[in-house]
Amino acid sequence: MQSPFVLFLLYRQLFNCLFPRVMWAMEPGHLLWALLFVQPLWPRLTDGATRVYYLGIQDVQWNYAPKGRNVITNQPLDSDTVASNFLKSDKNRIGSSYKKTIYKEYRDGSYMDEMVQPAWLGFLGPVLKAEVGDIILIHLKNFATRPYTIHPHGVFYEKDSEGSLYPDGSSGWLKADDSVPPGGSHIYNWTIPEGHAPTDADPACLTWIYHSHVDAPRDIATGLIGPLITCKRGTLDGNFPPQRQDVDNDFFLLFSVIDENLSWHINENIATYCSDPASVDIEDETFQESNKMHAINGFVFGNLPDLSMCTQKRVAWHLFGMGNEVDVHTAFFHGQMLTIRGHRTDVAHIFPATFVTAEMVPQEPGTWLISCQVNSHLQDGMQALYKIKSCSMTPPMNLLTGKVRQYFIEAHEIQWDYGPMGHDGSTGKNLREPGSGSDKFFQKSSSRIGGTYWKVRYEAFQDETFQEKVQLEEDKHLGILGEESLTCEFN
Repeated sequence: MQSPFVLFLLYRQLFNCLFPRVMWAMEPGHLLWALLFVQPLWPRLTDGATRVYYLGIQDVQWNYAPKGRNVITNQPLDSDTVASNFLKSDKNRIGSSYKKTIYKEYRDGSYMDEMVQPAWLGFLGPVLKAEVGDIILIHLKNFATRPYTIHPHGVFYEKDSEGSLYPDGSSGWLKADDSVPPGGSHIYNWTIPEGHAPTDADPACLTWIYHSHVDAPRDIATGLIGPLITCKRGTLDGNFPPQRQDVDNDFFLLFSVIDENLSWHINENIATYCSDPASVDIEDETFQESNKMHAINGFVFGNLPDLSMCTQKRVAWHLFGMGNEVDVHTAFFHGQMLTIRGHRTDVAHIFPATFVTAEMVPQEPGTWLISCQVNSHLQDGMQALYKIKSCSMTPPMNLLTGKVRQYFIEAHEIQWDYGPMGHDGSTGKNLREPGSGSDKFFQKSSSRIGGTYWKVRYEAFQDETFQEKVQLEEDKHLGILGEESLTCEFN
């Protein structure tokens, strides 16, 4: 049985769908009578559950590297010059800890009993889950010191529940959702109609997010972002919070270069964590670079905890990105395979405001690496570890029925010429001709290398003696790549 307040919200939404122009002009007292009039029509539009969440916006202190070291290399910060550039506090460096503002979940409207979240979720807000036909009611209370909101992707909402501040022509109570002041609260009403449902070709649950949208770039950099999934009917169980019945684990990972320079708290973080705040030049590029955290869920250099799962069990990875032009990420899962949109891969491509649902059935136990393969992101700490355990006493079946194919590969140092013809194939000009455009790459002098470099290339041999090379005419086009491509057959 729905509460009277929930029914009021539902009837108001129905009336707005049927008579939108009347709704905007109607007095509140007349609106209630009109909503009661259309009550019999409501069951035709919604047949799901009403899922109620109590979220509080809170200021917290956040440490991007709580273990105090580069976990991937097992080096302390003093021994790791790259990690220490981001994580060591100094007279004009903030270090690993920052004040942030995040979403927290509570058990009820008293906001006294905080719901415990998994450690791997980091500073992300709680996972919101719903099925097609459901209603999501977000009771949002702002305990922070400036206005914020909550704005969703992937669900249906009306103007009073959009949570996004911009000149949309609305006013009055339709504008209250756009900026919840300190100490204020607002109830957001979202639904998942059929038009927002996962299609037959989609996985059981789609990956979405929610975030504050008063000033979205700064709000998100401050920490106000969280995951949301919308699922096909029958996917979630009846527990609170609801759990998926079709997978054994689902994990949510945000890949982002979090720019703390955009945070609303940047000046306070300088005053709190820099030993000589007056020496800080906030426009200095090296200072700004030290505040760009190459993080997964707010953790860097392998500090993300507790990503653990079992072999042969179904895992859903919900991956998403936010940010700007530097936030082009290639999330590589070592040792296992993913299925994304019906295709096998071990790398997921993530861009700002993109949401990827990947499925995995782990095969090989061990501790494995997750990393962004963009070189600078990898070097600057966008890495984490996940652990796969053998949880079953039944040994896995060996399903391999093909051949054993052996390759004998040697890493060989060579001198490689990037322009062996000596001229531009399209213009015919000499590569070293002044003003040719290519001369800056191929001119050789006391201060220029030219077009020839020492490289290391993989080369194939006939057997384990490594005496006789495999030389195939069709492999000449491979250039600096290994001389023989490795191929497999599938029966």
